Amino acid sequence: MHAIQGRLARRTPARHAGRTALALALALAAGGAQASDAWQTSGDVRFGYVGSETRARSGATADADSVRARVRFRVRGDLGGDWHASGRVVARLDSDQDSEEFWMRTYAPGPSGLEDGQATIDEAYLEYRPAESPWSLRLGRFQAAFAIDDIMKKSLDQNDSTNFDITWTDGAWWQRRGQDWTTHVIARHNDRRGPTGALRRPLDFADGGSRVGLFAAAESKTAVGPVVQRMLTLTWLPSALRTNGLADPALEDYLAVTAKAAAEWPLGDGGTRFRLGGEIGWAPDTPRREAVNSGTGEADALSWQASFSFMDVLPDHDFGIVYGRVADGWLLSSDFRPNDELLEARWVWQASKAWQIDARIRRREEIDLPASAAGPRRDDDVYARATWKF
Repeated sequence: MHAIQGRLARRTPARHAGRTALALALALAAGGAQASDAWQTSGDVRFGYVGSETRARSGATADADSVRARVRFRVRGDLGGDWHASGRVVARLDSDQDSEEFWMRTYAPGPSGLEDGQATIDEAYLEYRPAESPWSLRLGRFQAAFAIDDIMKKSLDQNDSTNFDITWTDGAWWQRRGQDWTTHVIARHNDRRGPTGALRRPLDFADGGSRVGLFAAAESKTAVGPVVQRMLTLTWLPSALRTNGLADPALEDYLAVTAKAAAEWPLGDGGTRFRLGGEIGWAPDTPRREAVNSGTGEADALSWQASFSFMDVLPDHDFGIVYGRVADGWLLSSDFRPNDELLEARWVWQASKAWQIDARIRRREEIDLPASAAGPRRDDDVYARATWKF
């Protein structure tokens, strides 16, 4: 971690800075575009420093740092007859990227979505939303996120485009808003070459029966005493789990359920609030540990996280800590890697309606290991970033 902190003062290589500057200029120009009454433009630019230090199982260490940016520009509008449309272009840029590519496929290149230097369309959907009706239906490519309502906003399951990542969901999303509870049902398409988000190996979608997965959630943000959020979710990926690894033809369905909640209490008379968040997840069928390189026998399934957020420690300043333990058989999260223990601290400053500043320090360490491993892999990383919304 000392090596990461020592690099915070290192200057960004000038030969790479132009890429980020160009992205910012394009976003500024887009933000100034004029929209009609029926169509509106919006977007955001996120940029900052990221640094990491990794200790491998062998004990060897490696470090990396760069300046990174994510630029997004959206156009949305009313088509008439209760139909609406939205489209968004997004790019992920890094001072260490080797190339540029527009990625337009029905799968993502990796678990974190796009690679550095890639751009895509991460929203392109039609939505039918009848006036005065409690339900709506969205069809196409969209963003779907179901996280704990704290300052970290992490999730054990569906959570598109966290941090600088770019992921998306292709499919259909039905929502119904009740007086206290909102119900969501998402049918997602999974390409035979891979998913569009963080569905990790040995999940595999080569079998024809695995093309459509299901996600369902019921959420309430109606306060009940100190409880300000309650959520239950279910993920079903039929014929997608290669129990013995990708090379073995044996298949099972992968089913996972989670329960999430958050509660809040005032601290003193100065406006500071304490928010406690928690999530627990379980999957009845998991791969063999040999398939995920974590030992022998059946992989574990029980996973959880707990967060401690102090809101308005100073006006518009929040601070939070999250701790999580994720089993080697938990294969769904974009915020947590399987077989990891995570400890993270984050500070957030809402400088204005348009600007937010974040800083994070995080440690992740493996939990279960094969007998041949000398020690657990450990990753320390930091970032300092700014997000501008227009």
